Amino acid sequence: MVLVVGSTMVLVVLPIARLVQIVLGEGARDLGEVLTAPGLGTAVLNTIVLAVLVTVIAVPAGTLMALGLRRADLPGRGFWRMAVLLPVVVPEFVLAYSWTQAYGRAGFTGALFGLEWEGVLGFGGVLVVLVVNAVPLAYLLAAVGLAARGEPNLERAARACGAGAATVLRTVTLPLLRPAIAAAAVLVFVLTLGTFAIPQVMGAPAGFTTVTTRIYADLARGSDPFTFIEAVALALLLVVLAVLVIAPADTVLGPRLRVTRVAEAEGAPIVAARTSASRWMAAGLGCYLLAAVALPLLALVSAALTRAIGIPPSPANWTLDHVTSVLDQRTVEAVGRSLGLAFLAATLLTVLGGCVAVLERRRSGRWVGTLITLTLVLPGSTLAVALLITYGRWFGGTLTLVLLAYLAKLWAFAHRPISGALDRLPPEEMHAARASGASTLTAVRTVALRPLAPALLCAWLVCFVIALHEVTMSSLLYGPGSETLAVVVLNSQELGRIGQTAALSLLLTVLMAVPALLLWMVLRWLRTAHA
Repeated sequence: MVLVVGSTMVLVVLPIARLVQIVLGEGARDLGEVLTAPGLGTAVLNTIVLAVLVTVIAVPAGTLMALGLRRADLPGRGFWRMAVLLPVVVPEFVLAYSWTQAYGRAGFTGALFGLEWEGVLGFGGVLVVLVVNAVPLAYLLAAVGLAARGEPNLERAARACGAGAATVLRTVTLPLLRPAIAAAAVLVFVLTLGTFAIPQVMGAPAGFTTVTTRIYADLARGSDPFTFIEAVALALLLVVLAVLVIAPADTVLGPRLRVTRVAEAEGAPIVAARTSASRWMAAGLGCYLLAAVALPLLALVSAALTRAIGIPPSPANWTLDHVTSVLDQRTVEAVGRSLGLAFLAATLLTVLGGCVAVLERRRSGRWVGTLITLTLVLPGSTLAVALLITYGRWFGGTLTLVLLAYLAKLWAFAHRPISGALDRLPPEEMHAARASGASTLTAVRTVALRPLAPALLCAWLVCFVIALHEVTMSSLLYGPGSETLAVVVLNSQELGRIGQTAALSLLLTVLMAVPALLLWMVLRWLRTAHA
């Protein structure tokens, strides 16, 4: 109890309180000037428009993807279920940079096919890549909603009564799925509000600004007190926007998303003969993944291997110079820091997530789970500014401050899987162990930890993967000698080092792929074990 409450105060309550104190206290005299600063209104408008458009496009696309992959007649359904999650494996800024190399001027598709997209840098490119990045999240939430709330027997009954597929979808499936779709929309909207890497990589070179990129620019000019106050005020603005969206959504959707029905075998999806529609669906998924992920990653490989920009990416022009030039001591140290931070953060978060999952079983501890979810939906730039203000005098520019940011941001990712697994753990087994003379520690070790082991491993891997490629908070909090690999890649991109940036991006993607593959294997094993 003391550990959880203390961690909540340190990681959540005090940083947010300091934001409010700075804006209302030290920054009160400059607040009017901050709100009328040139370009601020445009940045706020860009942020809100992006969040709305990404939500409007990504959530229906993710929902349709979940409905399509539910079809048992879809060719290669198991492969597509894994493949649609590939944008999650590729770090955001790597995905953004790969799109600039694939479709930008003198890019990969231009060299091969003569096709270039002039608007890849700017609003259009930012919007498209944010949608690509958000679709897997919407798909996952819709797929979970189908698994928890879907009623295939009702669909069969409607079809038996003569309803067509479109009518069944409109009158049966979508109404049951509506809470999950709404939850996906809220989460995509809030996360898009706080996104940084994609607008920074694809928008900043074209003069397209958002609130998060403006915060980054303000903190980069840290010697100017006015820009610091502006960064704090913008961070607090994002807090207010997130709370205004999350608070009513959690109140309305929370009870509707809790499902106690146990899935039965008879609830399997309707199996139909393979049709041309399923083949067209598979072809569409293939084209989407080719354009969204495969070609950009091939463009990264091409940029990393080609001697110079503008020459054909043919074998005669290939070289390993860019790869060998980045494998220096700085990169090796950054890789070590990234792996060490991710490992330590994942381990501590698994412990903290388990403590919260146990504590919220008591009536007095139910508020903790909701409170730590707030830091998940808060933009990373906001958290970074709040932690910098609160603990910067002691830990500024050190890995400790970056670690605190990881713990605050990712706590809910560790808590949710463990809490769900704990819900399925029969309390009678613990009571029986204690009644047989086992101590509390022995009962936990022998009764609870074994069935909880898959959930604990899943939580650890999720936190490790996300921490490994985190760049928003790291880019604002790092100091000399505390750069992570993600920060090294971002700095290389801002310096215009195309070949070296591509090589570093591929290195980070490979590092991401290994734990992501382990996570996929664990989830697949869990589905098989509970089938």
